[in-house]
Amino acid sequence: MKKWSFVLTPFFLAFVLGACSDNEETPAEDPGTEEATEQKAVTDSVEQPTDAVVVTVNGEEINGNVFNSVARQLTASLETKGQKADSTENITLIKEQALAVIVGNKLIIQDALANGHEADEEIVESRIEELKGSFEDEEAMNASLEKADFTLDDMRVQIREQLLYESYVAENIEAAEVTDEEVQEAYDGFAEASTEEETPAFEEMAPIIRQSLEQQNVSDAVYDRIDELKAEADIETHI
Repeated sequence: MKKWSFVLTPFFLAFVLGACSDNEETPAEDPGTEEATEQKAVTDSVEQPTDAVVVTVNGEEINGNVFNSVARQLTASLETKGQKADSTENITLIKEQALAVIVGNKLIIQDALANGHEADEEIVESRIEELKGSFEDEEAMNASLEKADFTLDDMRVQIREQLLYESYVAENIEAAEVTDEEVQEAYDGFAEASTEEETPAFEEMAPIIRQSLEQQNVSDAVYDRIDELKAEADIETHI
């Protein structure tokens, strides 16, 4: 799973919301372009029927629309790094990593519920209203959600899971503390690799570096917890 290091639910939700907004404003790509051809190859090879069950985690089914959204995010991640997402190796990697992400996400959410975490429904509805407000009207919102293979109720589920994830990480995940030595080492590496004529001072960079290292430690702790949960989980893959 650590081949793609990104924290599960919040980034997934942001991607779905971003896809909705992009679909509203971005014109369809010329099907004759190389990028469109590559995207179609990835879509045909990776994406699943939206209502099909792709994996079952402890008896809970996850459908193709969720898998497809994660796969699209991973595809975009590869493309931003200049890699060809339609290579056989990368198509296989996208499938494996998309499954790893949605399984890991579900295990964390299930553990959050088992530990008594709950999503505040007022916050859920507040964020739904924010989503609605980002579109010209309800028809435009529904059209964009449909393009992303999601409904408004699907978005409510995603928002609830984001809130559960955030609460769980805050209360149940113990990440390693970042030491001053680690911050200094990271800064020295940055300064050595920097192509800027004048590297920002350590005092200026230290808070940013510390925050980044803290976030990485949280991610590592989440992945470690997922590994523990996987060892006891009943997972059935259907693709």
